Amino acid sequence: MDNGTRFRYIFRSAEKEAMKKFSTALSSLNVTPNQSEVLLVLYENEPVSLKELGELLICEQKSPSRLVQGLVEKGLIYKGTSQSDARYSVLYLTKEGKEIVPKIIEKENEFDKELAQFLGKNIGLEQMMSILKEYLKGTNSEKKLKMRSIWE
Repeated sequence: MDNGTRFRYIFRSAEKEAMKKFSTALSSLNVTPNQSEVLLVLYENEPVSLKELGELLICEQKSPSRLVQGLVEKGLIYKGTSQSDARYSVLYLTKEGKEIVPKIIEKENEFDKELAQFLGKNIGLEQMMSILKEYLKGTNSEKKLKMRSIWE
């Protein structure tokens, strides 16, 4: 097996394991990592249409309607009409959704700190991000990261 293939499987496995750990960290809040991203994007940008949400999400390549439906069922977001054009529906956080976001941010910060410490001991966080950003140049992922001010 060549090194490119080995790297691909190792990288994918590391991402999978990181998401498992993050999922465990969020389990007490009864949200998944993907659902937490939806809530955070809404918190930073509400109201947004389903299409606009999809353009901002990293976790979902297609329509986020399934994710949104799950959060509507949990009472964390709701669909309303746009104030600028009543023909369009937009998404808002509910009171419960707004209350859970700071808890998500706390869990996310704890997880990110642990990940950064691990990378810092082994390769250097800045070096790793630089390598990955170079790989992502010119992709839709780069565009999404820039739209959310994550790329910097």
